[in-house]
Amino acid sequence: MKTFWKENFMYLLCLIFLSLLFILWGRIVAKELRANAYTKQLTTLEARLLCLEHYGWEVDPGSETRKTVSIPDPLDSVYEEYNKLQTVSGFDVNRFRGRTAECYTYIALNFPYETEETVYVNLLICEGTLIAGDCMTTALDGFMLPLDRRYLP
Repeated sequence: MKTFWKENFMYLLCLIFLSLLFILWGRIVAKELRANAYTKQLTTLEARLLCLEHYGWEVDPGSETRKTVSIPDPLDSVYEEYNKLQTVSGFDVNRFRGRTAECYTYIALNFPYETEETVYVNLLICEGTLIAGDCMTTALDGFMLPLDRRYLP
């Protein structure tokens, strides 16, 4: 038995390494698939609420408003700044220049900080897929933060 281990040590070590690498890769792929499941096919209120829940938001479903927005091509300065915010959460509005999207807005019920203003959460959806999102207030001295609550200050 000792001879087997001595002769095959490198092969066994490589097998163990490849197995661990495969397990790690599988976990990463599974996590990505779960995340994508929450950002695709957002054509119903229930799907959008699940998406918001995935990002850590509780919202008032009755407060939903919808408007159509056009993403300029090329991006103007406002969208350039907005896109900088989006890259924090892994989105890139650049890919959707010249297209129209639906902006769904909800009143946030679980904003973690004290504020006098109403906090809104926006989802920007193009052809059923989440392409951007944020939380914000409409006050002149208000704020706009990434959709993903992990990146709130």
